[in-house]
Amino acid sequence: MPEYKLKMKYILSLLFLLISFFGFSQKPYDYTLLTYSQVGYDSHMPKHAMIQNTDSTFLSADATFILRRASDHKKVLKGKIGKSTKKWNKFWWKVDFSDCKTAGAYVLEIRDHNKPIFQSKKELPITIGKKRLWDETWYATALSHLHIRDSLSYQPEGGWKDCGSPLQEVSSHIIMLNALCDLLELDKENLSQAHKSEIHEQLIVGANYVALCQDKAQELGFKEGAVIHEARENLKVVTGNVAKTAMILAKISRLIRAENPSLANAYKARSLKSYQWISEYGPVLHWDNTDNFAITHGAPYGMKRPPKEWMTRDLVMMMWASLELYKCGELEYKNKAVDYASKIIKRQVPKDRAEDGLYGHFYTYDSYDFTEKADIHCGAWNANYKAYNQGGHFPHYLIPLIEMMDLWGDHPNAVSWKACVDSFAFNYFLPATHQNPFKILPAGYYKNEGLLNWSGWYHGHNKIFGYAAGLAMEFYNLYHDDRFIEIAVGNLQWISGLHSGFHENTEDFSASMIVGIGNRSKSDWDAMTGTITNGFEADGQFKLSKPKKETDLPTVFGDEGGIHHPAGWISGLTRLYYYQKK
Repeated sequence: MPEYKLKMKYILSLLFLLISFFGFSQKPYDYTLLTYSQVGYDSHMPKHAMIQNTDSTFLSADATFILRRASDHKKVLKGKIGKSTKKWNKFWWKVDFSDCKTAGAYVLEIRDHNKPIFQSKKELPITIGKKRLWDETWYATALSHLHIRDSLSYQPEGGWKDCGSPLQEVSSHIIMLNALCDLLELDKENLSQAHKSEIHEQLIVGANYVALCQDKAQELGFKEGAVIHEARENLKVVTGNVAKTAMILAKISRLIRAENPSLANAYKARSLKSYQWISEYGPVLHWDNTDNFAITHGAPYGMKRPPKEWMTRDLVMMMWASLELYKCGELEYKNKAVDYASKIIKRQVPKDRAEDGLYGHFYTYDSYDFTEKADIHCGAWNANYKAYNQGGHFPHYLIPLIEMMDLWGDHPNAVSWKACVDSFAFNYFLPATHQNPFKILPAGYYKNEGLLNWSGWYHGHNKIFGYAAGLAMEFYNLYHDDRFIEIAVGNLQWISGLHSGFHENTEDFSASMIVGIGNRSKSDWDAMTGTITNGFEADGQFKLSKPKKETDLPTVFGDEGGIHHPAGWISGLTRLYYYQKK
């Protein structure tokens, strides 16, 4: 072949390659478009990635995806991309590659009109494994950072370093203790003896700090059984904290009795004292600031001090404490649990008072008609008001009522318990989580605004997604409805990188919010591997703004890490696997 023809062929080949490259994408790894789990996916669970754009025509009805093996770029799965849905001022397309069940590392290619548009990075693989989420996260989120937190605690108080500040809140300790109890109860067959020993050790570290806060309350002049919120800087006694103390010390007493009967007896005695104190003196009301109350609870602005009534979440905790004391052999507490269940059920929203079609959730009080929010932990810097809401972590946590259904199924009230759980699961929880493409649990319903996810919140949203996953799996076990598995996975995967992406205060996009875990992950203030950051905010962490639908956007990343979020993660993750094995 003549030399000029060889040169021409070379030039044309080079031109073709360049055209192919630019035709593939001007931004071949555009993470302003694509998010997926940076921790990975389980082989036999739902597997999704999400594409977002402000333009509804960004992808046509012909858009497809190809999942390729990272090692050799071989196609393993091809499929259609779902229709777009609008949420948070953007359009979202779901890429469902659940049919790929083979463990390995993959890249995802997005095509439209049969032409490549962009693909994920090979060096940030989509990883699939048999128990990927569990294997990658359970120890890190449950134990490894607790050893560090134990070493950083403020002696002689003991306990764990809690969050970004010097505070060691008793409520944070209790929810992590509950997560460790979930591990022992639901995964004991898979835990090694060494891991069980570690859990027992950390249970005592955390429980002894709770006991210290109980002793310090008595030193301050409270009758025995009260519990202060924090051992050095926040000496307030909070309704929910005392009820939580009664619950968790009874639960730990039951779980450590075989190994340490004398300590188990001591914890049970403390549980009974806290239960008796809050029964006599509760609810404890702290009140200074009506506007902050309105923001946090979705209450009317300018409302007066709440009545001498328990918040529903505290009634749930008292029901739970009653149940745990019954399990510890205090049989008279069965009737107390039943009585608290009746009070809770009376506050359930009926169909004829539905909020935009949602019902089955709960009013915060008997005297007002605003409904309870998923998370109220803190709410404002104001000391009294902050104390009123501290420890309000558990979102609509009906798990103790579900346990009562199983334990006392022949009780005359069991029918009403089941009706309550059924209504919440199908008339609120299921439709509320389906009002966003990720199926994460919303903050709650705000009058004149609707169902909101982010606006008005204080900080620390990520914990409720873990607890929502646990609730979803409890519902899956009751109803065998796969939609609840999708909700559970969606709430956990939001934390692992399958989320809306970071925007205003960070350039990173798809990243795990579990520190140090995943292809790439966000860091927190203390750089503790296994902790989980606050997550997305509408207004920035530690800021309160009036809840509004137009500002209900996940635009700011909150980077404080603490005990709260891995506690929710562990409780949800443990149930995800436990109930699929049953």
